[in-house]
Amino acid sequence: MQMNRLNKRVLKLWYIRAAIGALALVGLAVGILVILLATEASGAVMLAASIGAGVPILLLLCVTLIMPALQYKMYTWGYDDMRIAVKQGVIFRRRVVIPVCQIQDLHRTQGPLMMLLGLSGVTISTAGSNFDISTLTTEEADQLIDALEQNLEARVEEWKHEEI
Repeated sequence: MQMNRLNKRVLKLWYIRAAIGALALVGLAVGILVILLATEASGAVMLAASIGAGVPILLLLCVTLIMPALQYKMYTWGYDDMRIAVKQGVIFRRRVVIPVCQIQDLHRTQGPLMMLLGLSGVTISTAGSNFDISTLTTEEADQLIDALEQNLEARVEEWKHEEI
């Protein structure tokens, strides 16, 4: 089985998502500091609040800049007639192998940012769980779903002929 890398547009999407989350937390910290300024809190309280908010914000900015690139580098996926495999994770590595014969449903999803970038997610449902191949190009997602659908149809036909 050939393992594939994600398209570069996925990295852009992950950076945008990380930036949105980081901006929300920075906005919260700034809001707290503005409230403290408006209530004319003492200098010691302001210093403690600034340090208490500043250190996590710096860590958050580092994570926002580094994690999407690391996740992108560590993510690979592939499929053949028998299985789908995904390797992912930076700190905790994860390898998932889904036998094609256990697939019950396939779903392609897109959010607004994904549509703008021409990306889609694929959710694979089995009897026991759901698994997401986080982000593929829409063409890759459609090809994956079409190939798996054809494979499943062929297997169903095999099973029908075996029962007779």
